Amino acid sequence: MTTSATVLAILSTLTADSSQGDIIDETLDLFRANSLFRNFEIKGPADRTLIVLILYVSDCLAKLGSAKTVPTQIEASKSLNTLSVDNFPIPGDANFPLNAHYAAPSSRSESGEFINVTGLIGGTKR
Repeated sequence: MTTSATVLAILSTLTADSSQGDIIDETLDLFRANSLFRNFEIKGPADRTLIVLILYVSDCLAKLGSAKTVPTQIEASKSLNTLSVDNFPIPGDANFPLNAHYAAPSSRSESGEFINVTGLIGGTKR
């Protein structure tokens, strides 16, 4: 199994109800096409969420791709679990890659709200 197939297999198990699509399903279905776009028109909050999730999937692939050998599904799962509990940059942080497209949180509570929402999507907390 290739690295990207392993990541997609693991990430696809995150959805609670497989009969109904959600933002995770959409991210995985559209990952390749969306990650190759040079321009992406942001029409609303769902598009911004999709972009953050595409960045996260890219981080997952990079993490698994940096292994010296192709990891087994168990090794990949452990590696991705570790990645999921690491701190991740949010809009306004110096190392957030798309600060030009996201407004920085106006207050500490707004920052906390963003962290809580992304934690609910990814199943982790910052």
